[in-house]
Amino acid sequence: MTINERRSLPLWKKLIAILISIIAFGFQTLLAILFIVFLISFEGELYKTITGIVYLVAKFIGVLYVFYILRKPISLNYKLTWTFLILIAPIPFCIIYTMNSNSKKFSRKKQRMFNEAFKEVNIEYNEFVPDNYDLMPIINSLRYNGNKVFSNTKYTFFNDIVDKNNDMINEIKKAKKYILLEYFIIAEGKLMDSLFEALNERANAGVKIYFLYDDVGSKGILVRKLIKKLTKIKNIQISNYQPLGINLKLMFNYRDHRKMCVIDGIISYCGGDNIADEYVHLKERFGYWRDNCGKYEGDASMAFTYLFSQMWYLSTKKVIFDELKPLEVDIKNQEGYFMVFGDGPSTLKNPAYDSFMSMIINAKKYLYISTPYLLTDEAMLQAIEMKAKCGVDVRILMPGIPDKKPVYYMGRSSYSRLLNAGVKIYEAKDCFNHAKNIIVDDRYAFEGTINLDYRSLFLHYECGVIIMDNPEIFKMKDDYLAFIDKSKEVIRDEWERRPLIQKIIAFILNIIAPFF
Repeated sequence: MTINERRSLPLWKKLIAILISIIAFGFQTLLAILFIVFLISFEGELYKTITGIVYLVAKFIGVLYVFYILRKPISLNYKLTWTFLILIAPIPFCIIYTMNSNSKKFSRKKQRMFNEAFKEVNIEYNEFVPDNYDLMPIINSLRYNGNKVFSNTKYTFFNDIVDKNNDMINEIKKAKKYILLEYFIIAEGKLMDSLFEALNERANAGVKIYFLYDDVGSKGILVRKLIKKLTKIKNIQISNYQPLGINLKLMFNYRDHRKMCVIDGIISYCGGDNIADEYVHLKERFGYWRDNCGKYEGDASMAFTYLFSQMWYLSTKKVIFDELKPLEVDIKNQEGYFMVFGDGPSTLKNPAYDSFMSMIINAKKYLYISTPYLLTDEAMLQAIEMKAKCGVDVRILMPGIPDKKPVYYMGRSSYSRLLNAGVKIYEAKDCFNHAKNIIVDDRYAFEGTINLDYRSLFLHYECGVIIMDNPEIFKMKDDYLAFIDKSKEVIRDEWERRPLIQKIIAFILNIIAPFF
């Protein structure tokens, strides 16, 4: 059994960690308070002189920070937001930026350690690149980031997580060597009970189990009793990604937002669902919960094994990829091509953003997007608008019931410009649409964990698959259109007549949208 070291700290060390967190947060605000007190504590000519000097120094420091931020390889929206805040109040926001930087980047030391750990790790696979000009822009956008094209893979689309979990648990019960589970959220409930029973049965048969969850995603949901219950399973190793304890930073960046299950290196599942009862309609949160998932049998599962081993290393400092050899299976002559990719600070690039932009730019007939959040940068919004202006059928499916109201209102602030460009926007009735899909021209589609928001595209660890020339794309499209028929279309004229207070709130929140 492996438990992250921070989880097993003695009480006195936990108290020290809490104290350090409080001091770190206090330091961020103390200097700003002292600066304000300093300005109001002087009178007369001396006051004016000192105030002027401090003001000029503060502005000079702010300008230096702005130049530094503008040259960083981050989204333009991040740059504009930080520039705006720093120029308004240089001292506090320079401090906050320094301690809560949004740059998607490892430290040099951490990147060097990560590269060293995986320099000898390779997926042994003879890549087959299809000779198809229409697919090459999509393929090249990911191959540039080091991803491979997989064939010899059977793909199944699940439009309901109930069916997916029934199938996954049945496959787990047939596992022979190992089971890998990585989820952003795990919670007690009937779904966890069913999973526990299947895992316990296979562990008793000698199957190794590796279980990884995100500490922030499960905080407030995950209870100590559940962890104790899971650790009783024989042959299980459990780790939580970057436990925070009490952390008082303003932003929780770089979380493990991936969701996957890999069985014997030959079967894998990846979608928007976590291990919690609301995903299988056993618990109601925000109305009906819409989500979907994909099953991959064959060569593409090797890529998920590799992605899991990376996150396991980041959580435990142990490289386990060589221990996870796949079973030998003969899955040949399957239709389609698959590009599995992971994104996050360890990639140095933005494969998720690059592949999404490539899919959008290369759409010729239709572009269907399903996302719970719509908080992307200016370049992507302009690309979507341009496709609609060129006559492409562009549709976006959003939730009708939000789980995070501020983020929901921020996303809706883009509706007017999109509607004016000819984009059709739908909000699911009495439903939280959590499915993350992009479907284009019956030729290619995305399925995975990535939302159209800043955190997914620029900060978190994510994963997904670009599916090309596979008949299941038609099932995904049919499911999307069927749900569109049950959703409410946002009409431009009606939208422009929404209450003024909603427009003001959206405008104000949109200034700090990159922080969400």
